Amino acid sequence: MNIKYAISFAACIASLNTLAQSNPPFPKEAAACAGCHGENGIGLSYEFPNLAGQKKEYLAKQLKAFKKGERKDPTMNVMAATLTDKDIDIITSYYSKLSNTHKTETKTITGTSKASSKEFPEDIFVTMKKSAQVEAFPAENSWQGNPNMLYNAVTPDGKMVLATSPSDNSLTVFESSTGKQLAVIPVGKAPKGVKVTPDGTQAYVSNQGSNEISVVDLKTLKVIKSIPTEKGPHNARFTRDGKIAYVTLQGGAGIGVIDTALQKMVKVIPVTGITGPHNLDLSKDEKTAFVRDFVHHVAVLDLKTEKVIKVITVGNGHGGIDVAPNGEFVATAAIGDNHISVIDTKTLKQTDIKVGNGPHGIRTSKDSQWIYVTITKDNLVVVINSKTMKIEKKIAVGKFPFWIAVNGNP
Repeated sequence: MNIKYAISFAACIASLNTLAQSNPPFPKEAAACAGCHGENGIGLSYEFPNLAGQKKEYLAKQLKAFKKGERKDPTMNVMAATLTDKDIDIITSYYSKLSNTHKTETKTITGTSKASSKEFPEDIFVTMKKSAQVEAFPAENSWQGNPNMLYNAVTPDGKMVLATSPSDNSLTVFESSTGKQLAVIPVGKAPKGVKVTPDGTQAYVSNQGSNEISVVDLKTLKVIKSIPTEKGPHNARFTRDGKIAYVTLQGGAGIGVIDTALQKMVKVIPVTGITGPHNLDLSKDEKTAFVRDFVHHVAVLDLKTEKVIKVITVGNGHGGIDVAPNGEFVATAAIGDNHISVIDTKTLKQTDIKVGNGPHGIRTSKDSQWIYVTITKDNLVVVINSKTMKIEKKIAVGKFPFWIAVNGNP
Protein backbone atom coordinates (compact mmCIF):
# COMPACT_ATOMS: atom_id res chain seq x y z
CA MET A 1 0.00 0.00 0.00
CA ASN A 2 1.22 3.52 -0.81
CA ILE A 3 2.64 4.96 2.42
CA LYS A 4 0.69 8.22 2.00
CA TYR A 5 -2.62 6.37 1.68
CA ALA A 6 -1.68 4.02 4.51
CA ILE A 7 -1.16 7.01 6.81
CA SER A 8 -4.46 8.57 5.66
CA PHE A 9 -6.28 5.28 6.19
CA ALA A 10 -4.80 4.92 9.67
CA ALA A 11 -5.77 8.49 10.52
CA CYS A 12 -9.32 7.82 9.32
CA ILE A 13 -9.61 4.69 11.45
CA ALA A 14 -8.25 6.57 14.47
CA SER A 15 -10.76 9.35 13.90
CA LEU A 16 -13.63 6.87 13.68
CA ASN A 17 -12.46 5.12 16.84
CA THR A 18 -12.32 8.45 18.68
CA LEU A 19 -15.81 9.30 17.47
CA ALA A 20 -17.13 5.92 18.58
CA GLN A 21 -15.54 6.35 21.99
CA SER A 22 -16.99 9.86 22.41
CA ASN A 23 -20.45 8.78 21.31
CA PRO A 24 -21.19 5.44 23.01
CA PRO A 25 -24.52 3.73 22.30
CA PHE A 26 -27.34 4.87 24.57
CA PRO A 27 -27.97 2.21 27.25
CA LYS A 28 -31.50 1.23 28.23
CA GLU A 29 -30.51 1.60 31.88
CA ALA A 30 -30.31 5.38 31.36
CA ALA A 31 -33.82 5.73 29.90
CA ALA A 32 -35.23 7.37 33.02
CA CYS A 33 -32.24 9.73 33.24
CA ALA A 34 -32.77 10.95 29.67
CA GLY A 35 -36.22 12.23 30.59
CA CYS A 36 -34.59 15.14 32.45
CA HIS A 37 -30.88 15.08 31.64
CA GLY A 38 -31.13 14.21 27.93
CA GLU A 39 -29.64 11.32 25.98
CA ASN A 40 -26.69 13.58 25.17
CA GLY A 41 -26.21 14.44 28.85
CA ILE A 42 -27.40 18.02 28.43
CA GLY A 43 -30.27 18.89 30.82
CA LEU A 44 -33.58 19.53 29.09
CA SER A 45 -33.87 22.79 31.07
CA TYR A 46 -31.82 24.69 33.63
CA GLU A 47 -33.60 22.75 36.41
CA PHE A 48 -31.58 19.69 35.44
CA PRO A 49 -27.76 19.62 35.55
CA ASN A 50 -25.66 18.49 32.60
CA LEU A 51 -24.17 15.02 33.08
CA ALA A 52 -22.09 14.83 29.90
CA GLY A 53 -18.37 14.67 30.58
CA GLN A 54 -18.72 14.49 34.36
CA LYS A 55 -16.27 12.16 36.09
CA LYS A 56 -17.60 8.64 36.40
CA GLU A 57 -16.61 8.41 40.07
CA TYR A 58 -18.43 11.65 40.89
CA LEU A 59 -21.63 10.55 39.16
CA ALA A 60 -21.53 7.17 40.89
CA LYS A 61 -21.02 8.82 44.26
CA GLN A 62 -24.05 11.08 43.75
CA LEU A 63 -26.31 8.25 42.58
CA LYS A 64 -25.34 6.12 45.55
CA ALA A 65 -25.97 9.07 47.89
CA PHE A 66 -29.46 9.50 46.42
CA LYS A 67 -30.04 5.76 46.71
CA LYS A 68 -29.09 5.75 50.40
CA GLY A 69 -31.07 8.92 51.09
CA GLU A 70 -27.95 10.88 52.02
CA ARG A 71 -28.89 13.40 49.32
CA LYS A 72 -32.52 14.50 49.33
CA ASP A 73 -34.67 14.91 46.25
CA PRO A 74 -38.08 13.22 45.89
CA THR A 75 -37.55 12.24 42.27
CA MET A 76 -33.88 11.27 42.43
CA ASN A 77 -34.32 9.27 45.63
CA VAL A 78 -36.98 7.12 43.95
CA MET A 79 -35.08 6.78 40.67
CA ALA A 80 -31.82 5.81 42.36
CA ALA A 81 -33.52 3.31 44.66
CA THR A 82 -34.35 1.14 41.63
CA LEU A 83 -30.74 0.99 40.37
CA THR A 84 -28.39 -1.92 40.94
CA ASP A 85 -24.63 -1.42 41.24
CA LYS A 86 -24.34 -2.71 37.66
CA ASP A 87 -26.95 -0.18 36.46
CA ILE A 88 -25.02 2.63 38.15
CA ASP A 89 -21.80 1.47 36.53
CA ILE A 90 -23.41 1.42 33.06
CA ILE A 91 -25.11 4.82 33.47
CA THR A 92 -22.06 6.61 34.86
CA SER A 93 -19.75 5.07 32.23
CA TYR A 94 -22.08 6.28 29.50
CA TYR A 95 -22.47 9.89 30.65
CA SER A 96 -18.81 10.29 31.58
CA LYS A 97 -17.79 9.44 28.01
CA LEU A 98 -20.05 12.00 26.38
CA SER A 99 -18.72 15.32 25.15
CA ASN A 100 -19.72 18.24 27.36
CA THR A 101 -19.66 20.58 24.39
CA HIS A 102 -23.26 21.04 23.41
CA LYS A 103 -24.06 22.14 19.89
CA THR A 104 -27.52 23.53 19.29
CA GLU A 105 -28.99 21.80 16.29
CA THR A 106 -31.42 23.61 14.05
CA LYS A 107 -33.97 21.06 12.91
CA THR A 108 -36.14 21.55 9.90
CA ILE A 109 -39.48 19.88 10.50
CA THR A 110 -41.38 19.26 7.29
CA GLY A 111 -45.11 18.91 6.86
CA THR A 112 -46.18 21.46 9.48
CA SER A 113 -49.44 23.33 9.05
CA LYS A 114 -51.75 25.80 10.77
CA ALA A 115 -54.36 24.89 13.35
CA SER A 116 -58.07 25.01 12.49
CA SER A 117 -61.37 24.64 14.31
CA LYS A 118 -61.81 21.22 12.70
CA GLU A 119 -59.24 19.52 14.94
CA PHE A 120 -59.61 22.08 17.75
CA PRO A 121 -63.39 22.10 18.32
CA GLU A 122 -62.85 23.70 21.73
CA ASP A 123 -60.13 25.98 23.04
CA ILE A 124 -56.93 24.34 24.19
CA PHE A 125 -53.88 25.91 25.83
CA VAL A 126 -50.27 24.73 25.68
CA THR A 127 -47.41 25.81 27.97
CA MET A 128 -43.98 26.53 26.47
CA LYS A 129 -41.36 25.72 29.09
CA LYS A 130 -38.34 27.39 27.50
CA SER A 131 -40.26 30.21 25.81
CA ALA A 132 -42.04 31.06 29.09
CA GLN A 133 -45.31 31.37 27.18
CA VAL A 134 -48.78 29.92 26.83
CA GLU A 135 -50.15 29.36 23.33
CA ALA A 136 -53.90 29.30 22.70
CA PHE A 137 -55.46 27.17 19.94
CA PRO A 138 -56.94 27.21 17.34
CA ALA A 139 -56.02 30.92 17.06
CA GLU A 140 -52.34 30.18 17.82
CA ASN A 141 -52.05 33.30 19.98
CA SER A 142 -49.04 33.40 22.33
CA TRP A 143 -49.14 34.97 25.77
CA GLN A 144 -46.04 35.92 27.70
CA GLY A 145 -45.90 34.12 31.02
CA ASN A 146 -43.38 33.70 33.80
CA PRO A 147 -40.13 31.69 33.76
CA ASN A 148 -40.40 27.99 33.04
CA MET A 149 -44.15 27.71 32.39
CA LEU A 150 -44.93 24.10 33.21
CA TYR A 151 -48.32 22.52 34.00
CA ASN A 152 -51.57 24.31 33.22
CA ALA A 153 -55.33 24.01 33.61
CA VAL A 154 -58.44 25.83 32.39
CA THR A 155 -61.44 26.63 34.57
CA PRO A 156 -64.74 24.84 33.78
CA ASP A 157 -66.29 28.06 32.47
CA GLY A 158 -63.31 28.55 30.18
CA LYS A 159 -62.61 32.06 31.44
CA MET A 160 -59.25 31.53 33.17
CA VAL A 161 -56.09 29.58 32.42
CA LEU A 162 -53.65 28.74 35.21
CA ALA A 163 -49.98 27.79 34.78
CA THR A 164 -47.29 26.87 37.30
CA SER A 165 -43.75 28.23 37.37
CA PRO A 166 -41.40 26.13 39.56
CA SER A 167 -38.57 28.58 38.92
CA ASP A 168 -40.18 31.28 41.06
CA ASN A 169 -42.66 29.17 43.05
CA SER A 170 -45.73 30.78 41.58
CA LEU A 171 -49.03 30.23 39.80
CA THR A 172 -49.92 32.61 36.97
CA VAL A 173 -53.60 33.24 36.21
CA PHE A 174 -54.49 34.41 32.69
CA GLU A 175 -57.72 35.73 31.23
CA SER A 176 -58.39 33.17 28.49
CA SER A 177 -60.03 35.56 26.02
CA THR A 178 -57.14 38.04 25.98
CA GLY A 179 -54.11 36.35 27.56
CA LYS A 180 -53.91 39.14 30.12
CA GLN A 181 -52.22 38.19 33.40
CA LEU A 182 -54.78 38.55 36.19
CA ALA A 183 -52.46 37.51 39.02
CA VAL A 184 -49.16 35.89 39.91
CA ILE A 185 -49.79 33.94 43.11
CA PRO A 186 -46.95 32.74 45.40
CA VAL A 187 -47.38 29.04 46.25
CA GLY A 188 -45.09 26.35 47.69
CA LYS A 189 -41.70 25.15 46.52
CA ALA A 190 -41.29 23.73 43.01
CA PRO A 191 -44.98 23.71 41.99
CA LYS A 192 -45.78 21.13 39.32
CA GLY A 193 -49.36 20.09 38.49
CA VAL A 194 -52.38 22.36 38.86
CA LYS A 195 -56.01 21.20 38.77
CA VAL A 196 -59.29 23.09 39.15
CA THR A 197 -62.16 21.74 41.25
CA PRO A 198 -65.22 20.69 39.19
CA ASP A 199 -67.24 23.63 40.56
CA GLY A 200 -64.53 26.04 39.45
CA THR A 201 -64.05 27.68 42.85
CA GLN A 202 -60.58 26.42 43.77
CA ALA A 203 -57.32 25.19 42.29
CA TYR A 204 -55.00 22.60 43.81
CA VAL A 205 -51.29 23.20 43.14
CA SER A 206 -48.93 20.27 43.82
CA ASN A 207 -45.76 21.66 45.40
CA GLN A 208 -43.24 18.87 44.87
CA GLY A 209 -40.43 20.69 46.68
CA SER A 210 -42.33 21.43 49.91
CA ASN A 211 -44.56 18.33 50.11
CA GLU A 212 -47.87 20.17 50.20
CA ILE A 213 -50.89 21.19 48.14
CA SER A 214 -51.63 24.91 47.88
CA VAL A 215 -55.39 25.51 47.72
CA VAL A 216 -56.09 28.67 45.71
CA ASP A 217 -59.41 30.54 45.93
CA LEU A 218 -60.24 31.47 42.33
CA LYS A 219 -62.43 34.39 43.35
CA THR A 220 -59.85 36.20 45.49
CA LEU A 221 -56.87 34.65 43.65
CA LYS A 222 -55.12 33.90 46.92
CA VAL A 223 -53.87 30.76 48.69
CA ILE A 224 -56.32 29.90 51.45
CA LYS A 225 -54.96 26.56 52.66
CA SER A 226 -51.89 24.33 52.59
CA ILE A 227 -52.49 20.57 52.72
CA PRO A 228 -49.47 18.50 53.87
CA THR A 229 -48.72 15.36 51.85
CA GLU A 230 -46.17 12.58 51.64
CA LYS A 231 -43.00 13.23 49.62
CA GLY A 232 -43.14 14.64 46.12
CA PRO A 233 -46.76 15.53 45.24
CA HIS A 234 -46.73 15.96 41.48
CA ASN A 235 -50.24 16.21 40.06
CA ALA A 236 -53.87 15.67 41.06
CA ARG A 237 -57.18 14.45 39.64
CA PHE A 238 -60.59 15.28 41.13
CA THR A 239 -63.60 13.00 41.05
CA ARG A 240 -66.58 14.47 39.15
CA ASP A 241 -68.40 15.34 42.38
CA GLY A 242 -65.29 17.11 43.66
CA LYS A 243 -65.28 15.23 46.96
CA ILE A 244 -61.95 13.45 46.42
CA ALA A 245 -58.63 14.51 44.90
CA TYR A 246 -56.14 11.78 44.04
CA VAL A 247 -52.54 13.01 44.08
CA THR A 248 -49.47 11.28 42.62
CA LEU A 249 -46.67 11.12 45.19
CA GLN A 250 -43.53 10.98 43.10
CA GLY A 251 -41.50 10.38 46.23
CA GLY A 252 -42.69 6.78 45.96
CA ALA A 253 -45.45 6.37 48.55
CA GLY A 254 -48.20 5.89 45.95
CA ILE A 255 -51.43 7.86 45.45
CA GLY A 256 -52.56 10.30 48.12
CA VAL A 257 -56.30 10.56 48.77
CA ILE A 258 -57.47 14.03 49.79
CA ASP A 259 -60.90 14.65 51.30
CA THR A 260 -61.69 18.06 49.80
CA ALA A 261 -64.31 18.92 52.45
CA LEU A 262 -61.79 18.31 55.23
CA GLN A 263 -58.95 19.60 53.01
CA LYS A 264 -56.81 16.81 54.38
CA MET A 265 -54.93 13.84 52.96
CA VAL A 266 -56.76 10.95 54.62
CA LYS A 267 -54.74 8.00 53.29
CA VAL A 268 -52.19 6.77 50.78
CA ILE A 269 -52.82 3.94 48.32
CA PRO A 270 -49.56 2.08 47.50
CA VAL A 271 -49.03 1.47 43.76
CA THR A 272 -46.84 -1.60 43.36
CA GLY A 273 -44.78 -2.38 40.28
CA ILE A 274 -43.99 1.18 39.21
CA THR A 275 -41.32 3.75 40.01
CA GLY A 276 -42.29 7.24 41.15
CA PRO A 277 -46.01 7.89 40.44
CA HIS A 278 -45.92 10.87 38.08
CA ASN A 279 -49.33 11.61 36.53
CA LEU A 280 -52.74 9.91 36.67
CA ASP A 281 -56.26 9.89 35.30
CA LEU A 282 -59.47 8.05 36.15
CA SER A 283 -61.67 5.71 34.13
CA LYS A 284 -65.05 7.03 33.06
CA ASP A 285 -66.78 5.22 35.95
CA GLU A 286 -64.02 6.45 38.31
CA LYS A 287 -63.42 2.94 39.62
CA THR A 288 -59.96 2.61 38.11
CA ALA A 289 -56.90 4.86 38.18
CA PHE A 290 -54.33 4.77 35.40
CA VAL A 291 -51.03 5.84 36.93
CA ARG A 292 -48.05 6.85 34.78
CA ASP A 293 -44.66 6.52 36.46
CA PHE A 294 -41.32 8.26 35.91
CA VAL A 295 -39.67 5.39 34.06
CA HIS A 296 -41.79 3.47 31.49
CA HIS A 297 -44.87 2.01 33.17
CA VAL A 298 -48.60 2.54 33.55
CA ALA A 299 -50.22 0.89 36.56
CA VAL A 300 -53.91 -0.03 36.34
CA LEU A 301 -55.20 0.46 39.90
CA ASP A 302 -58.56 -0.81 41.20
CA LEU A 303 -59.63 1.99 43.56
CA LYS A 304 -62.08 -0.21 45.50
CA THR A 305 -59.69 -3.04 46.32
CA GLU A 306 -56.64 -0.73 46.17
CA LYS A 307 -54.82 -3.41 44.17
CA VAL A 308 -52.83 -3.06 40.96
CA ILE A 309 -54.57 -5.09 38.24
CA LYS A 310 -51.80 -4.80 35.70
CA VAL A 311 -48.55 -2.95 34.97
CA ILE A 312 -48.14 -1.99 31.30
CA THR A 313 -44.75 -1.18 29.77
CA VAL A 314 -44.85 1.97 27.66
CA GLY A 315 -42.27 4.42 26.26
CA ASN A 316 -39.14 5.49 28.14
CA GLY A 317 -39.09 8.40 30.57
CA HIS A 318 -41.98 10.24 32.17
CA GLY A 319 -45.04 11.81 30.52
CA GLY A 320 -48.66 12.79 30.75
CA ILE A 321 -51.61 10.42 30.75
CA ASP A 322 -55.22 10.99 29.75
CA VAL A 323 -58.36 8.87 29.70
CA ALA A 324 -60.54 9.95 26.77
CA PRO A 325 -63.87 11.47 27.87
CA ASN A 326 -65.75 8.60 26.18
CA GLY A 327 -63.80 6.17 28.37
CA GLU A 328 -62.69 3.97 25.49
CA PHE A 329 -58.93 4.52 25.64
CA VAL A 330 -56.13 6.00 27.69
CA ALA A 331 -53.18 7.71 26.04
CA THR A 332 -49.76 8.30 27.57
CA ALA A 333 -46.59 10.03 26.40
CA ALA A 334 -42.87 9.32 26.99
CA ILE A 335 -40.40 12.22 27.01
CA GLY A 336 -37.42 9.89 26.67
CA ASP A 337 -38.80 8.25 23.52
CA ASN A 338 -40.40 8.97 20.14
CA HIS A 339 -43.88 7.49 20.50
CA ILE A 340 -47.06 7.57 22.55
CA SER A 341 -49.05 4.55 23.71
CA VAL A 342 -52.82 4.27 23.35
CA ILE A 343 -54.35 1.62 25.63
CA ASP A 344 -57.82 0.10 25.18
CA THR A 345 -59.51 0.46 28.58
CA LYS A 346 -61.42 -2.85 28.20
CA THR A 347 -58.71 -5.16 26.87
CA LEU A 348 -55.69 -3.18 28.15
CA LYS A 349 -54.01 -3.82 24.81
CA GLN A 350 -51.87 -0.99 23.50
CA THR A 351 -51.04 0.65 20.20
CA ASP A 352 -47.82 2.66 19.87
CA ILE A 353 -47.77 5.65 17.52
CA LYS A 354 -44.55 7.40 16.47
CA VAL A 355 -44.97 11.14 16.93
CA GLY A 356 -41.50 12.73 17.15
CA ASN A 357 -38.77 13.30 19.69
CA GLY A 358 -39.71 13.77 23.34
CA PRO A 359 -43.52 13.59 23.64
CA HIS A 360 -44.67 14.73 27.09
CA GLY A 361 -48.03 16.51 27.39
CA ILE A 362 -51.05 14.59 26.10
CA ARG A 363 -54.76 15.36 26.13
CA THR A 364 -57.88 14.31 24.24
CA SER A 365 -60.57 16.59 22.85
CA LYS A 366 -63.93 16.77 24.61
CA ASP A 367 -65.51 14.60 21.89
CA SER A 368 -62.63 12.08 22.15
CA GLN A 369 -61.82 12.32 18.44
CA TRP A 370 -58.52 14.18 18.65
CA ILE A 371 -55.40 13.38 20.67
CA TYR A 372 -53.06 16.33 21.21
CA VAL A 373 -49.38 15.71 22.02
CA THR A 374 -46.55 18.14 22.83
CA ILE A 375 -43.25 17.18 21.20
CA THR A 376 -40.64 18.78 23.43
CA LYS A 377 -37.50 18.31 21.32
CA ASP A 378 -39.06 19.13 17.95
CA ASN A 379 -41.16 22.07 19.23
CA LEU A 380 -44.42 20.73 17.81
CA VAL A 381 -47.98 20.02 18.77
CA VAL A 382 -49.09 16.86 17.00
CA VAL A 383 -52.78 16.10 16.38
CA ILE A 384 -53.82 12.45 16.05
CA ASN A 385 -57.20 11.23 14.81
CA SER A 386 -58.28 8.64 17.41
CA LYS A 387 -60.53 6.91 14.84
CA THR A 388 -57.63 6.09 12.53
CA MET A 389 -54.72 6.41 15.00
CA LYS A 390 -52.92 8.49 12.37
CA ILE A 391 -51.25 11.89 12.66
CA GLU A 392 -53.36 14.50 10.90
CA LYS A 393 -51.38 17.65 11.71
CA LYS A 394 -48.04 18.86 13.00
CA ILE A 395 -48.08 22.45 14.23
CA ALA A 396 -44.88 24.39 14.93
CA VAL A 397 -44.93 26.16 18.31
CA GLY A 398 -42.54 27.85 20.77
CA LYS A 399 -39.64 26.29 22.62
CA PHE A 400 -40.22 23.13 24.67
CA PRO A 401 -44.02 22.70 24.54
CA PHE A 402 -44.82 20.93 27.80
CA TRP A 403 -48.45 20.55 28.91
CA ILE A 404 -51.95 20.84 27.47
CA ALA A 405 -55.20 22.06 28.99
CA VAL A 406 -58.42 21.26 27.12
CA ASN A 407 -61.67 23.06 27.83
CA GLY A 408 -64.08 20.23 28.62
CA ASN A 409 -61.49 17.58 29.56
CA PRO A 410 -60.07 18.48 32.99
